[in-house]
Amino acid sequence: MQMDEFFAHVEETLLAMFSQSGFTQHAGDKGENREEILRDFLSTHLPKRYGVIKGEIITKDGVHSHAADIIIYDALDCPILYKAKTAVLPIEGVYGIIEVKSRLSKAEFLDASRKIESFKHLAPRDLSVIQTREYVTVHRPSRPFGIVLGYELDGNSLDSLSSNWLEENNRIHDVNYFVNLVCVLGVGLLYYDQVNLTRGEKGMLLDTDEFVNLVLTIHKHKANKEPMDEIITRIPKEEFGNRSFGRFFVYLLIMLFRMKLSVPDLGRYLDPDLPILTFRES
Repeated sequence: MQMDEFFAHVEETLLAMFSQSGFTQHAGDKGENREEILRDFLSTHLPKRYGVIKGEIITKDGVHSHAADIIIYDALDCPILYKAKTAVLPIEGVYGIIEVKSRLSKAEFLDASRKIESFKHLAPRDLSVIQTREYVTVHRPSRPFGIVLGYELDGNSLDSLSSNWLEENNRIHDVNYFVNLVCVLGVGLLYYDQVNLTRGEKGMLLDTDEFVNLVLTIHKHKANKEPMDEIITRIPKEEFGNRSFGRFFVYLLIMLFRMKLSVPDLGRYLDPDLPILTFRES
């Protein structure tokens, strides 16, 4: 069996489980079931250094996020501050969140997008100290991602979702807070890419950091009136039907593998005047 066939079977199974969860009449229970289906798959199949949980994210200033459907966090270095039906984790140890929708209408997409925007506003940009046996250095943590996944469309299409996303991003304006990826099972995916018209090249813009750096570079060249390749950004539409989930999983892995987080410094959660924690690598 080829890998795309395997993921096609996985997608069919996920959709069947989602359909079965509709037997429950309580709307809240239905929502929890759809989230749990995806959480269980990711918990089993992502590398073990990535934890998967439902919960809230807290900053050292005590600000809480909404209860995210799925949080992907650093399972090696991120402590879980509270674990029950809804967990609480420090934001420095969080790679990103996934908002899961049963039927992805415009209203549901906007709800997910605004939750992701609010979550991304909490992300720290403080430098972290790393000490190894040979040297001490600092790094700035990667910006987190936000993904929207729907089990079905709701009388709309990928084209209309793309338009909704563009409208929403015009409102947000700052690429720091955009959604990174949209997936609808059995239908397809949406994401940003860049097209270099001068060189005839294109590439995906899954990473928030990469997208931000591109925008800053363009603004810098314009401000300094320097020559630059003609580059446009767009939202390509990938209609892969029941081959969509495999792409989603690969794109998620790409984002995770490229990211580098800080180690949560719980001392500064207790007292901001305490020294910054030094993380020692083996």
